[in-house]
Amino acid sequence: MWRYIIRRLLSLIPVIIGISLFVFLLMHLTPGDPAQLMLGEGAPAHQLEALRESMGLNKPWYVQYLNWLKDAVKLDLGRSLRSNKAVSAEILGRLPATAELAVAAVVIAVLIGVPVGVLSASRPNSMFDNVAMVGALTGVGMPAFWQGIMLILVFSVTLKWLPSSGRMGGWQYLVLPAITLGTGATASIARLTRSAMLDVLQQDYVRTARAKGLRRLFVVYRHALRNALIPVVTMIGLQFGGLMSGAVLTETIFAWPGIGRMLVEAINNKDFPLVQGTIMTFALTYALVNLAVDLLYGFLDPRLQSNYE
Repeated sequence: MWRYIIRRLLSLIPVIIGISLFVFLLMHLTPGDPAQLMLGEGAPAHQLEALRESMGLNKPWYVQYLNWLKDAVKLDLGRSLRSNKAVSAEILGRLPATAELAVAAVVIAVLIGVPVGVLSASRPNSMFDNVAMVGALTGVGMPAFWQGIMLILVFSVTLKWLPSSGRMGGWQYLVLPAITLGTGATASIARLTRSAMLDVLQQDYVRTARAKGLRRLFVVYRHALRNALIPVVTMIGLQFGGLMSGAVLTETIFAWPGIGRMLVEAINNKDFPLVQGTIMTFALTYALVNLAVDLLYGFLDPRLQSNYE
């Protein structure tokens, strides 16, 4: 297993380099001058030139990229052009807030999506199944920004039950952002769980277990669910990685101080090092979550452990 893990981690190197190069080129193609943004529109030309030279912005883009890559190998992601703080420190300061929000959203998605999917598959074409699947389709298609605004309007402005923005440490501040971020994941997990369970419930060993007189609830949760969990676990892993990187809208709507909101600010300020470091954090998190999901397969189905050799 350790050889498999090392092999997978080494395979991430070209992926990370490719993503970093793409983001670097994309940021350099966008209009705007970081030095101009920092000093203001009326800054003298000699001050602008001096600032560009001090930050290395007057060098060709490939020289800037190679310098960044050389420092990144040493775990030095540079300094923010806006705050002059270390990029790693900026990211680590905001990462706990985004992780907290993503974990809460995944917990909501799993606690609601999996049971709903199982119950729908156990009673196909029933009233519960039809209502649940319509709700799932609605959740998948509902825009996060619209849902967030509606939740604020109802629960913060009208009912005054929950705060509308910020992160002051209380669980109340987490509820609305987590529901907004987790709605789409809940719907996707419910639909996939239903589909996987329907396939498994048609298998011979399930019919045999039922023929032996085992209770339906026991057969569904003890025999069928475990075998249906592999695609569901894959979806949960992908959703978690996607929630980490897709929390930008939710964090902006609820003024949540995470790295998604920081990324928006960094893009507006043409803060190349901070954008680069944030995107790398998202990519690395996504890859590590996928690796953890692959390892979890072996615990759910021992037959898959041969893939680690």
